[in-house]
Amino acid sequence: MYNQGYPPQNNGQQSPLGYAQYVQYPQNGSPWYPPMPGGVPQEQPLSPFQASKRGGGARGNKPNKRKSIKWQLVKLLILILVLAGAVAGGYVIKVTADVRPYVKTFLDNISVDGIPLGGKTWEEGSREVWAQAQAKQNRWYVRLKNSAGESKDITAETLGITFDPSAALEKAWAIGHDTSRTHRKTIFELQQEIAAMKNSSAEFFSFQQSANTAPIDSILGLLQKRAYTAPQDAAIIGFDPDNTKNPFTFQREVWGKELDTAAIKEQILEMVQTFQSGEIMLEPRPLAPKVTVADLQKSVAQRARAVTPIDKHSTNERNENIRVAFSKLNGKILKDGEKLSFNKVVGRRTQKNGFYQAFEYNYGELVPGWGGGVCQASTTVYLAVAQAGLTIVDRTAHGTPVSYTEKGKDATVSDTRGREIDFVFRNNTGSNIYLAAHVISDPSNKNRLLCEVRIYGQDLGNVRYALETEIVKKVPMPMEPEYIQDTTGKYATVPGEEITVIEASEGYVVDSFLCTIVDGVQTERKKIDRDTYPARPARIYVGVFRE
Repeated sequence: MYNQGYPPQNNGQQSPLGYAQYVQYPQNGSPWYPPMPGGVPQEQPLSPFQASKRGGGARGNKPNKRKSIKWQLVKLLILILVLAGAVAGGYVIKVTADVRPYVKTFLDNISVDGIPLGGKTWEEGSREVWAQAQAKQNRWYVRLKNSAGESKDITAETLGITFDPSAALEKAWAIGHDTSRTHRKTIFELQQEIAAMKNSSAEFFSFQQSANTAPIDSILGLLQKRAYTAPQDAAIIGFDPDNTKNPFTFQREVWGKELDTAAIKEQILEMVQTFQSGEIMLEPRPLAPKVTVADLQKSVAQRARAVTPIDKHSTNERNENIRVAFSKLNGKILKDGEKLSFNKVVGRRTQKNGFYQAFEYNYGELVPGWGGGVCQASTTVYLAVAQAGLTIVDRTAHGTPVSYTEKGKDATVSDTRGREIDFVFRNNTGSNIYLAAHVISDPSNKNRLLCEVRIYGQDLGNVRYALETEIVKKVPMPMEPEYIQDTTGKYATVPGEEITVIEASEGYVVDSFLCTIVDGVQTERKKIDRDTYPARPARIYVGVFRE
């Protein structure tokens, strides 16, 4: 099970694997040269012949001095070699003594996964390291816990994490040991490694198998489903145009919640990397709705309010006609880009449609007609539309100035066949437009009635619009009156009687401008129309004789 890194074997009879081979030193011999049999060599006695040669007598020859010197040199060389061998042998003995204690154990100052292995055999060290790695692997966890006390554990087994200290052990054993079959270490190299480790340290760590993060994504996905609550946008659930203070009813927004799975995964991976156990509290983060009541309130702010006074001489029938027309417009919701036609919304001015006969202007003359007074309703709508910054598509001024607004600020309508006149505008605000139209009492004079039109929509903020007019030309009134024979006795009932129905009036050419005002400062003055009110002669009806 344990890779021992080829620990060298030594049975006492041969050197460990990779150690330099050395000889056993005999007790009475030289390490380099074995002693001669019998002990130390002795000097031999000379024969008479030799003695006579050496003696230098009459019968002997003189000694050869050159040979004697060579012999001395040989002996000196032998002595030097013997001494060198002795020194070398002593060094080898010392090196062997330094290496031998670590043949079967790890060197001092070496650790694997924080476990000191000095003095331990391969079996002892690897067993301890493997046991710790297995225990560390088994007890590691990351606990994902929510506020309800529910939890989910992620373990090393979940992520396929394993620890393998084999390589670390082999590297640790390789210091001071010959473990390679291809690059052998000499005994001197081993001695150098051993000496170096006495003044240093070496630390090795197990290989950690990379975690498979797919289970993390799967677990977080399941937890997200349980924790997720979808946000709910605020909504307009009611529009009451008759409520001037709070015309809109809102359904309040609801905040949702979700887990920040990216941040949680980052925490888990950090704990995987450091292999630290612990808990991670799953705190859902709030999830904002896209639309709040505050947003909707800005989209239904009052953009404009227009008011025109109803003349005190206006009949009840005329006032009712205005109310009927307003009732068709009141509460109308116009989507972005949608057009509103006054005639289409109000419908034909007939008794069946709820209208009454009342006086109205017809070519400058007040005449009774169905729906008389509706033009004041259309004029008030026009004023509100202009101030709201909406697009005017079709608008026509009266033939003569009216009493309830300035010249150039009126809008007439007619449903007479062949002579239809309409007022049309378009919503160009990007959101819905809401209309409220009423006949109300004048707050400053309870006896006087007012036409009121309010337009709600996207808040204009610091911008407002104003309608301005400018008389660019006055046309003198005709001096000669217009006489009409009253054959029906409509006005003049006595022959020769003259009844002035219309007084002479001067004419006007009027330009109208839409002014844009930002923070109280006019930034634009755009001409939007030119109206002509013709000069009119006095109209006199003359009574005629009728049979």
